[in-house]
Amino acid sequence: MSTKQIKIMDTTFRDAHQSLLATRMRFIDLLPISEKMDSVGFWSLEVWGGATFDSCLRFLREDPWERLRQLKRLIKKTPLQMLIRGQCLVGYRHYADDVVERFIANSIENGINIVRIFDPLNDYRNLETAVKATLKYGGKAEIAICYTLGPIYNIDFFVELASRAQDMGANTICIEDMAGILTPMYVSELITRLKQKVSTPLHLHTHDTCGMAVATTLKAIEAGVDIIDSAISSMASGASQPALETICNILRGTLSDPKFDIKLLREISSYFKKIRKKYKVFESEYAIVDPDVMIYQLPGGMISNLDNQLREQNALDKFDKVLEEILYVRQDFGYPPLITPISQIVGTQATLNVINNERYKVTTVETKNYLKGLYGKPPAPLNDDVRRKILGDEEIITVRPADTLKPELENAKRYLGDKASSETDIISYTLFPKLFLNYLELKDKGFPSEEPAERQTAQILEQKIESLQPPPHLAPSEFIINVHGESYNIKVTGTGHTTEGKRPYFIYVDDHLVEAFVEPLVEVLPSESGVIEAKATKQSTRPKALTIGDITTAMPGRIAKILVKKGDTVKSGDAVLIVEAMKMENEIHTTIDGKVEEIFVSVGDSVNPDEALVRIV
Repeated sequence: MSTKQIKIMDTTFRDAHQSLLATRMRFIDLLPISEKMDSVGFWSLEVWGGATFDSCLRFLREDPWERLRQLKRLIKKTPLQMLIRGQCLVGYRHYADDVVERFIANSIENGINIVRIFDPLNDYRNLETAVKATLKYGGKAEIAICYTLGPIYNIDFFVELASRAQDMGANTICIEDMAGILTPMYVSELITRLKQKVSTPLHLHTHDTCGMAVATTLKAIEAGVDIIDSAISSMASGASQPALETICNILRGTLSDPKFDIKLLREISSYFKKIRKKYKVFESEYAIVDPDVMIYQLPGGMISNLDNQLREQNALDKFDKVLEEILYVRQDFGYPPLITPISQIVGTQATLNVINNERYKVTTVETKNYLKGLYGKPPAPLNDDVRRKILGDEEIITVRPADTLKPELENAKRYLGDKASSETDIISYTLFPKLFLNYLELKDKGFPSEEPAERQTAQILEQKIESLQPPPHLAPSEFIINVHGESYNIKVTGTGHTTEGKRPYFIYVDDHLVEAFVEPLVEVLPSESGVIEAKATKQSTRPKALTIGDITTAMPGRIAKILVKKGDTVKSGDAVLIVEAMKMENEIHTTIDGKVEEIFVSVGDSVNPDEALVRIV
């Protein structure tokens, strides 16, 4: 066993609920327990980054920056940590250097102390700006090595990456095992070799997806790792991290013992055990211990995405075929680690291949950008036949991808004008334009609450857990509906006095008040699982795609761009639309030469397979 006390980062506020609950845990459920988390004695608390930023805007209708500020107000002793995807930050494409620098500067100013930075291809050119900015603005830079399996990967490969990370100025170096495939015996040898090569403290991040996380963590501690990741037991295991209390109990009485107060940990675990029940609908049946992850190497979140994606297509029976196809796509793409956003690119492309019963017949914009080199250099050579089939003779980018990008923030500032109240608003818009504008629109309508955040925080802290539930005299009717793969908590609450024989009712969607009188848009159907399924009552006005000239989509999504106008002449293979689905943009191509006779969609429309979106004659 190691001769030094182990340091621990807790992931409950970020990666644990991202892996188990689709990143849906709300700000109000984190605040009441924050002060107790602060008193445990963690090396750091991971509270931000990853998918939390996206999820706050997309689903929770929260300002991610305000979330961070309020957590910092309560967590005063423990350093706060976040995760970013190198030049992609918390998004799914590379952003210009000015965006990266100002995002990190504002993150540190608003409460972040440690920034874990990884590149999904282990292309360290994509880390340079983020590392420099972190150090410039007083943060600690933790450079992460994305661990994966494949014919090109061995211990020498990872040791070389660690040596380069140290040369870049890393304060700590993280072994990032995003899929939980790092075995106990391998980690022992890996940590031993790394300790011989670098003097920078080493940090282990793993998941319990294969059921090995506790054993892997203990072997890493024996080999001399400095910091480990874990989650409170009620939010641990499966796709999450190993249970904190289990690690503490095993280490009790040894020199590695973190000496945490077990009674305090029990109180925290009991809190999250109750809170987790509120998010049961978001728990994936695949976020469990699954030894097959050693074959497919998919993080828990990606498994959940594939499940939803195929369910929307009524093609869940093809799940195993998609998993097998992922192996082929990953090989064609140069064996990249399957971590966001590359896992989404590979997984979505594999899904398209299976649904269309042909490899690369339909490809996403992100697939094309990946093959062009806009995400960086793949770890191994690409399949040239696949690249030519998709890109033809298009030029491949060999420079650092961000060198091809112009500064973005000034244009965003001009576009937003008076809508931006701070630099963080400009950054949020740059990262997620549509999501942020939608958030502002909802905010203007009065939800999220316009009450000052500090007052909300104080009120929440005064309440007991039980009092977070609706008062019983309101007699709410509460249920969950699923619409196109997204789940919504619907609450119908009676309030006020009966007038003229009628009692006013108010409808809340995910705890946000909507209109007291709304036009019914869904037909609610009970299901055996207790979750309410909903289907649209308004039928599509678009004609069914019947001929080869009726251009449709391969999967449900939303129209992001219309690339043609009525009367345009097009050739077979031309892109006519871009549909956003599963956070990826998919080009929709015409399969014939002809003229655009009709366009049946507008930007922002939700669309489904078999609908005619554009008609070519």
